[in-house]
Amino acid sequence: MDTDNTEEALSEPLLSEPSAGQPSGEVSPAYSEFGDTHPERRESICSVFGKIPTIAYILASMVIFIIVLFLAAGLMLPSTEIPQEYNYTNNTPPLLMHQKLLNDTEPSGPKAIHISLTESPTAIHIQFSTTNIGKPVVEIAAKDNPSESTKYEGESTTYQASDMCVKNQSADSTKNFVPPGQLHTIKVADLKVNTDYVYRAGISTGQGIRWGDYINFRTSKPAGFIPTKSGNNSSIKPAITFLALADQGVANGTKHGDGAGQNVTRLITSLANHTIDSIHIIGDLSYADGSTDIWDTYMDMIEPFASRIPTMVAVGNHEYDYTRGDGSKKDGSGIKTNETFHPSWGGSGFHDEGGECGVPFAKRFAAPNNGNSIFWYSFEQSLVHTIMLSSEHNMTRGSAQYKFLEADLSGINRTITPWVVVELHRPMYNSEKYATQDAIGIAMRYEIEELLHLHHVDLVLSGHYHAYLRSCDGLYQEKCSNGGPQHVTIGTGGAPLDCNVQLFPNHYTTKFDENHFGVGRVSVYNASALHFEFVSLGEEVVDDFWILRQRS
Repeated sequence: MDTDNTEEALSEPLLSEPSAGQPSGEVSPAYSEFGDTHPERRESICSVFGKIPTIAYILASMVIFIIVLFLAAGLMLPSTEIPQEYNYTNNTPPLLMHQKLLNDTEPSGPKAIHISLTESPTAIHIQFSTTNIGKPVVEIAAKDNPSESTKYEGESTTYQASDMCVKNQSADSTKNFVPPGQLHTIKVADLKVNTDYVYRAGISTGQGIRWGDYINFRTSKPAGFIPTKSGNNSSIKPAITFLALADQGVANGTKHGDGAGQNVTRLITSLANHTIDSIHIIGDLSYADGSTDIWDTYMDMIEPFASRIPTMVAVGNHEYDYTRGDGSKKDGSGIKTNETFHPSWGGSGFHDEGGECGVPFAKRFAAPNNGNSIFWYSFEQSLVHTIMLSSEHNMTRGSAQYKFLEADLSGINRTITPWVVVELHRPMYNSEKYATQDAIGIAMRYEIEELLHLHHVDLVLSGHYHAYLRSCDGLYQEKCSNGGPQHVTIGTGGAPLDCNVQLFPNHYTTKFDENHFGVGRVSVYNASALHFEFVSLGEEVVDDFWILRQRS
């Protein structure tokens, strides 16, 4: 990239060149991809104990044993001291004391708390689950004025094994079904934009409200937002920064989990301590594949960041694809189960993924009400208009999804949101040598690439392949610098990486990495400059590039 052009793009009014420095420091053990990060410490401990004489070792053991017996006896003695919170002398009414004891022993409070954007920057979706039935409620207040709080109530839902889209009762979604409990959604409105709030979620029953912990979050920046300089500080923060990833999975022992998904969650949570405006997970989230209890594990895993940063999701094949529907019901996206998308050119690429057919996915996440529920929609933050698509649904010309994409692209005001990002699980361009999957990418290009070119889409983000890839800029009809977007595959969210894969020769791939888990960090500074970083475990920037645009 031409350095002079980059500096020129960053020199627009109100903006100055961002810091070019990258995060420094060694890889944190919390993010290590190799488990034991300090074998030398383990060896030194072993060598020290190996030098203790045998008799001394026995005597030391006897002394330690006596001490342990003494301490254990002390712990078993009945305590005469009443904990302060349960002591009647602290003027706590008996009813509240009973509720305190109930809250401390009853495992039915809000879990899996996560927030997402709505159609308006002045509103937010807050979602969570509970084991018991009740009325979901959220209490929220501006962080600088916590005494002025407001309560909002919401709606609850759940799903059963019979809601899955397969007739065969031996399907994974039936035989491995675990009830999800109650799934709650509350839409909180009338908020101030770009403002810090504190909230807590609760479930109201006949015995009062069971509250969760207080959580901080910041409302979205409105469309067109540009930061301004303050004082003599010449540095400037991006107008917006978001993280993107795909193909995460959960812990060891699951079909597509080896523990790396948890490490990526720690990475995201750490990065979210800085200014992150939203997190985009572009399909293949939990890899439950019909074992619905894995969804509970996944939702708990992402709560540390998803409860504080608006988390937007796209559907992947592992959330949706199925082949055994008999037409007796509709799937999670509202399509009759014998009419799901199985094009002839897709071959085995749209195979059955346990019969979930998007039901758990649609019940657990919310989206702006401008498309088809959680399956395709769009939203705006600051200078960016983002469109979430489903690579698992029909997007051929004339289809409902194609019409949505066409209308949405046509309605963007590029003076307010000059940057347009499209996100879908399967990539339109890739380099890994899988004939069936490559055919799907080619077919998607045939259907929608002309639309993306016509409306000057800047960036396309995808996953599906468990690796990192970036194309040249301006990619259109397999030609670089041809007026199209730049394509990035970021399927490095935690599912096992595509190691030692074969690549087919092409001229549009500029970077391929199959060795690192990580996320994409996208920072937009103004209408002309976008900076993309591939951040691996340990917050190391493995790859980065700029997209520069001259807007008319």
